[in-house]
Amino acid sequence: MIHERSAGWFRRRARNVYQRPLLVGSVALGVVVLMVIGLVAVPRRLERGTEGGTGDVAAPPDTAAIQASVVSADARVAEADAALAHARDEVLGRAPVTVVDTFPPALRLRRDSLDAMSAELTRLLQRAEDAPLPASYRALGGSAAMRGVPGIASLLDTLAEVERSREDFGAAGGVDPIFVALTSRATQIGRRIRQMAAARNDALRREVARLTPAPPKLATPDDTLRLALARDSAESAAAAARRQMEHARLVAQALEARAERERQIAAFGVPAATLLVAALALGLALGFGVALAVEIRHPRVSDGAEAEAATGTRVLVTIGPGVGAGELRRRRADQQVPALIVLGGEEYQLLYTQLADRAFNVPLLAVVGDDAMVTAVVAANLAAVVARQVRTTLLVDADAPFRSGAIVTRTRATRGLQDVLAGRVEWSEVIRSVVVGRERTMDVLPAGPIGSSASLAASKDALSHLMRHLARRYECVIVNAPRSGQGAIPAVTGVVSDVIVCVRTGRTSLVMLQQLLSALAPDGATLRGIVLWDREDPTPVSAGAPAAGPAAAATGAGAHAS
Repeated sequence: MIHERSAGWFRRRARNVYQRPLLVGSVALGVVVLMVIGLVAVPRRLERGTEGGTGDVAAPPDTAAIQASVVSADARVAEADAALAHARDEVLGRAPVTVVDTFPPALRLRRDSLDAMSAELTRLLQRAEDAPLPASYRALGGSAAMRGVPGIASLLDTLAEVERSREDFGAAGGVDPIFVALTSRATQIGRRIRQMAAARNDALRREVARLTPAPPKLATPDDTLRLALARDSAESAAAAARRQMEHARLVAQALEARAERERQIAAFGVPAATLLVAALALGLALGFGVALAVEIRHPRVSDGAEAEAATGTRVLVTIGPGVGAGELRRRRADQQVPALIVLGGEEYQLLYTQLADRAFNVPLLAVVGDDAMVTAVVAANLAAVVARQVRTTLLVDADAPFRSGAIVTRTRATRGLQDVLAGRVEWSEVIRSVVVGRERTMDVLPAGPIGSSASLAASKDALSHLMRHLARRYECVIVNAPRSGQGAIPAVTGVVSDVIVCVRTGRTSLVMLQQLLSALAPDGATLRGIVLWDREDPTPVSAGAPAAGPAAAATGAGAHAS
C-alpha cells in the first residue's frame, strides 16, 4: 500500500512537470547551445592529435551471415520443439484443437456482418448504461442493428417529441412538475429502447453462434521418436552456430581497440542535423529532470484526489478546458454579457445546485483562491447562474490591488468598496449592473481605485456591518476574495461563514493551499468545498465600458438604494 501511494505521488509530480514547458525548454536550449559549442571545438583537437594517420585497420569478420545462421538454427529448434510437444499432447489427448471454417463464403460474410452489428450494439448499450441521456438512446435506437425492429421507430419519434417539449422550458424548467414528468417519460422510453436492443443483441449472438463451425476431431499423432531426433540435430546445429558467432565477436573486440581513435573522429563526423536532434533529446531529458526536481521540492496540486487529500474536503466541480469554449452569441443580449461569463456551461450550474439550500438560495458566500483572475471568474459565473434563477444577486469585489472582479464583469468605476468602507460614499452610489442573460442582470460592487493599498483587515468592523446590510437587501451576496487582496481573505472570512476555495491543477502549490486553509481557520469559516480549475488561466480583459451601459448601471444602483 505504501509503495502504491509513493508511485501515485511521483506520477502526480511528473504530470505537473508537463505543465512547465518554459523551464524544460530553457534547460533544453542551454544544453543544445553547450553541445554545439563543444562539437565545434572537440573535433579540431582530435584532428590535431591524429595527424599522420594510423594506417589501414584490418576489417572485422562479417557477422551478418553468422547471425543469420544462428537465427535460422534457433528457428529450427523452436519448430522441432513445437512439433514434438504437439505430438506428445496428441498422444495424451491434450492437443489444441484447430478449427477449420468449412462454411461457404456467403455464410461467412453474413456471420462477420452479424458479429460486427452485435459488437456495435454492445458498445451502444454500454454507452446508454454509462450515460443514460436522450442522445445515447437515439444513437442506440437508430443503429443499423435496430433497423426493422417493430416499434423502435415509434419509440424514437416519441422520444424526439418529448425532447422538443422539454426544450420549450429552457434553463428554468428544472423545478417545473411538467418538466420533471417529461424527463421521467424520456427515461422510460430510453429504458424500453435498451430492453429491445438487448433482446436484438441476444438474437444476433445466437445467429453468430449458429454460423460458427464446431471444432474438428483430434488428428493422429506423428512419430515422436523421429521428431525427437530432429530436435536434437537442430540443437547441435544451433550450438555450432553460436560458437562461431562468439569467435567472430572476440575477433571484432580485438580490432576495436585499434580503431578507437578513428571511431572517435568518425563520431564527430555525423551530420549536423543528427547531432542537433541528439542534443535536443538530451536537453529535453535534462530539462525534465530539473523540472521534476523543482516539482518534488515544491509540489503542486495535480488532480482532484490530491486536492481532497490536502484539504479534507471534496471537489464540488472541475472547470475543464471545454467550459465556455466556442460560445455562439447571436442575440444582442448575449453579446452584452462579458466574455469571461459563461452562458450555457453546466459546471457552474452544478456548483450552484451543490451550494444552494433547500429553497435554492445562496445567501452569503466567499470565493477565495491563489490566483486573482481564476477566483474572479468562478465568483462572477456563480453569481451569474444565481441571477439567472431570478434571484437578486450582488458580486462584491474585494480585490483592490488588481480589481479582478471589475475586469471579469467589464465594470468601470473610480470608486468602490474601499470608498464605502471609508465612509466617503454610500454603497448604493457605486453599484453597477451587469447583463448576464436575456432580461437577467446582477449587481457588482467594485473594489475601488486600482492599486489601492488600503487593508481590508483594518476596516473589518465596517465590512461586517456592510455585509449584514447587503445580505438583507439581496437574496445572494458572493464575495470575490483572492489572495492578492490586501488582507481580503482574513477580513472576508471573519464576516462570511461559508467559503469555497479555487485550486488550479499544476499551478497551486500544496504549501499555498495550506496557507489558504490557515487563513480560514482563525475565524472558523466553513469550507464548503473546492472548485478545481483544470484549464489555462483566464486572460485578463480590459474593463472597458459596462456591459449593460450607464443607464443599466444607474437602474441597478437605484433599485437597491431604497
